[in-house]
Amino acid sequence: MERQTVISDLSREIETLTRLHIQHGLHRTKGFANQKSNIEKLIRDNGVNLKKELDPLTLQLYHRYFE
Repeated sequence: MERQTVISDLSREIETLTRLHIQHGLHRTKGFANQKSNIEKLIRDNGVNLKKELDPLTLQLYHRYFE
């Protein structure tokens, strides 16, 4: 996968996770947990350097849900 595509997909997945929580209140569901797992797998499989490759807003959202 092209690097820009990976980063774009990752950003979109993190934004989806945020919407599941904030707009829909689904942060305690299995779907939310699955979304988090998919994000972790995407990062791991593509060796994403979060601090260098994500934009500041997406990085902040990532920290909110994963740390």
